[in-house]
Amino acid sequence: MTWVLDAPAGVYKNHALSSDIRKEAMWDVQTLKFLRAEPGFGKKRGDTITITRFMQLPVAGRVGEQDALPQGRPAINTRSLTVGAWGFKVPVTEFEEMLTSFDLSNYIQQMLRDQMSLTMDLMATTALKKTLFTYTPLVGGGTFQTNGGNGGVASANLAIADLRLLRDQLRKNKAPYFRSGKYVAILSTRAARGLKNDPEYKDWIAPHSENPMVSGLLQPDIEGFEVYETNNPYSFLDTIGASTVCGDGIFFGADPGYTAIVQNPELRAGLPMELGTFREIGWWGVMDADITWDQPSLSRVIKLASA
Repeated sequence: MTWVLDAPAGVYKNHALSSDIRKEAMWDVQTLKFLRAEPGFGKKRGDTITITRFMQLPVAGRVGEQDALPQGRPAINTRSLTVGAWGFKVPVTEFEEMLTSFDLSNYIQQMLRDQMSLTMDLMATTALKKTLFTYTPLVGGGTFQTNGGNGGVASANLAIADLRLLRDQLRKNKAPYFRSGKYVAILSTRAARGLKNDPEYKDWIAPHSENPMVSGLLQPDIEGFEVYETNNPYSFLDTIGASTVCGDGIFFGADPGYTAIVQNPELRAGLPMELGTFREIGWWGVMDADITWDQPSLSRVIKLASA
């Protein structure tokens, strides 16, 4: 008997089914963890939250012995964010659950959790990319813009010299450090590769670690930045604009953005329908994210940009 020609198809021929179920790998998510939830907002508080921002007073001077003290008030402005609903669902039939040898619902829930993480990370990244302060890496030196535009097509990838310019600009913007005297950078794999290919990079890592990658963090801190790499193409493009060499990235200090949460995204199972033969599994949440300081002169976020 010839197996290929004579054996019938189906279980007789393909009767071995692996018990190890594989799932597609998950993209890195990095941004949402750097945003804090705005306190005092939640259920029964309406759909909009307003944050209040106080501006610094000008420098004072000497006062004569007989003079009255000068007076004034700090400028105050506000910014509002309206939340929205987010969600997705997957239909599941009792028929397919009875026929599959593995727990179909369990694996669908895993996929939904991954999707939820990707969606919320994109929400946070989109909020920070509202910044009007941009930087375009160019051969011979990059350029900043304060109107949300760009300095042309990026002709160079990110390098250590660019980090120096970005760090100093954040200081000029009075952006507080995120923590421990450091700012944060989140970079696409291509942008991070620009740093690692820079000959100066070896001088930063040589005294500290033989392994420069730990949980997405490039070790050690470089030019005043904690640098995180992500391969998430939804939040950070491989290349920006028409550039073929420059990757995507954002750079920020403390309180770069915030989230307004009414209902944290959560998994839910729908009620059985059609005599219990059909049901839905999904996730749902009510929240949104926004940048905290949108004025260019006070920007705490700078993004890479290219025409």
